Amino acid sequence: MLLEVNGLKKTYLDGKITALNDVSFSLGEGEMLGIMGGSGAGKSSLLRILRGVEPFDSGSIKIGDVEVRPDSPKSTYIQLQEKTAIQLQRNFGLWPDSAVDNVIRAMRYVEMGEESMPQDEGEYEEHREEAMELLRIVRLDSRADLWSEVLSGGEKQRLIVARQIARRPKLLLLDEPGTMTCPETRIDLIDALRRANKELDMAIIFASHNPNFHRALAKRMILIEGGRIADSGDVEGVLNRYLSKMEPPLPKSVLKGPVAMAFKDVTRVYKLVPYGKVFELYNTNLEFRRGEITGIIGPSGAGKTVLLRMLAGLEMPDSGEVNVIYKDEWVKLQKLGRSSMHARRQIGILHQEFDLSYWSRVLELFAAKVGIKDYKMVEDALKRAKKAGISDETVDALHRVADMPDAEVQAKLREIGIDREVLKSLFRSKDPEIAKEVALSALGLMGLGSEILDRHVYELSGGEKVRVALALAVIAKPRIIILDEPFGDLDPRTLRIVSNSLKRIKQTLKPAIVLVSHQLDFVEEVSDRCILIKNGKVISDGQPKEVVGRFMETCDNV
Repeated sequence: MLLEVNGLKKTYLDGKITALNDVSFSLGEGEMLGIMGGSGAGKSSLLRILRGVEPFDSGSIKIGDVEVRPDSPKSTYIQLQEKTAIQLQRNFGLWPDSAVDNVIRAMRYVEMGEESMPQDEGEYEEHREEAMELLRIVRLDSRADLWSEVLSGGEKQRLIVARQIARRPKLLLLDEPGTMTCPETRIDLIDALRRANKELDMAIIFASHNPNFHRALAKRMILIEGGRIADSGDVEGVLNRYLSKMEPPLPKSVLKGPVAMAFKDVTRVYKLVPYGKVFELYNTNLEFRRGEITGIIGPSGAGKTVLLRMLAGLEMPDSGEVNVIYKDEWVKLQKLGRSSMHARRQIGILHQEFDLSYWSRVLELFAAKVGIKDYKMVEDALKRAKKAGISDETVDALHRVADMPDAEVQAKLREIGIDREVLKSLFRSKDPEIAKEVALSALGLMGLGSEILDRHVYELSGGEKVRVALALAVIAKPRIIILDEPFGDLDPRTLRIVSNSLKRIKQTLKPAIVLVSHQLDFVEEVSDRCILIKNGKVISDGQPKEVVGRFMETCDNV
């Protein structure tokens, strides 16, 4: 037996919230065990405890000859860490290096205790050869010299898995692997994990909300609900009992609204050394109507995120126009200024790599979001800027930066040499108590109550974070909502809740909703229209079932 977990208990907030309660199970050498459960069930807490990076209240963990209890010395926890490796949920902690150098750094950690790079050329080449073999396992060898920050979400997830495999752990822990990968890429990841399991004799425990991931990898799984093991046994039996509790889907409704946004002859080309042309969208024309949900699908790296960022005004086309209706007139988003700022206020966006500020209270997040979406708040920012001699165009550029994920905001501000306080002085937060009313309205659409407003981000489950982030995207009752693969790590029951929430948002606010997702069942269930993109080109545009079917002809369903 490789692992024995006995009577594990974990609480937060001085015992007010119980994450795990009397959890016990075992794992054999080389076994693959699947864990499923709703958002907030305690899956991520369990994996972090098994990794040795999260304290616990009672119980014990034994792996090999190492036994860890709550009062064990730090050295024992370090021994546990030496036998394990983990991929955290929605964590893209990568070095700003090439993919192969990211793996080399992980290999060096095993040797040196730090993620340094070899200085000797011969030593580097030896490490590179081994790292390339690991990249081949996760099917990233053709992207080895590409910088990590320009990889797609799915490619980043596979690179993180390669880095963990490079540590040669006895037990690999995966928190929602493959959540943002297309079906074809998911097959590659599953094959990679099977090879790591067999060739490296590596046991794997993975938490996944994807039933087919469990079917493909595990022979045994456990279901966690309310911090307890509610069910365990063969995969199909546990899955059937869990999925039987899903709420029914709301019916689709057809709303024929006016065109709210349009691509006109848009071209966007990416060129990176040493790859040359990596992505191209050429002379593309698309329209998006209010009251219509459009799903965009395609393989990882096809250009879906770039398309959405252009729709949001966060990336500019090389040629052509991205136009949005504001006060019954077309506004060009690529033209900086007052008009485009107000047009962009009507756009809510939820990024693929959204990262809510870890220490913030949820109400503070809403107050800050109102600061960049409220008409009067934006007008006040323009007036303050004018007094300081800052042009409308510069304010608009900073307004777009403020709409990016938090980590990207920091990187952009460093790049242009502007302190974050300048951004805060321009776009001030709304008074929290005044923002509370609109926050409650947005949270209600997500099935969340007022009690969540006083919680900190670090106290939220993965599913709660997604729903809070979506509520932030709709707080200003936008006419256009852009969702870039934010739902990949939701459990099926929570995903159904979100699916129904999107249908209610459509009925209530009548926005044009454009979403990217690799969960094809979800796309079919919620979308009125579907677009397939491959290699930067629109391949198909029509009924979701037909377009999804065309995509699936090119890859096996997983």
